[in-house]
Amino acid sequence: MWRFSMAVQKKDFKKASAAKERTATKEASGAENKKDAAPKDAAKAVAKKESAKVQKPSVSERAGSVSKYLRGVQNELKKVHWPTRKEVVTYTAVVLASVAVVAAVIWVLDSLLSLGVSAILS
Repeated sequence: MWRFSMAVQKKDFKKASAAKERTATKEASGAENKKDAAPKDAAKAVAKKESAKVQKPSVSERAGSVSKYLRGVQNELKKVHWPTRKEVVTYTAVVLASVAVVAAVIWVLDSLLSLGVSAILS
């Protein structure tokens, strides 16, 4: 959860800095409205995409990130409250009893409705 919130904060920070950069560019160029600044921004975006080539992470970097992820999973599993055998048996009995009651109610209603329909049709 912490990593996710940090990623969201970084993304928000990048959005805010990009917005500030756009307004500074707009003010420097003397553009009054968004239409005047749009072609320049689009040209900059294309130039950035061409100049910034994405490199794939190496095998050792990927292995490190996988091991970091698995350590995080292990730490989270340590925090889980695992039920005792007695709790599992109790919860299972409750679920089975509930299913039996609902099944009985549905069976009774189905029987009554089928009797009613057969009485109407005959």
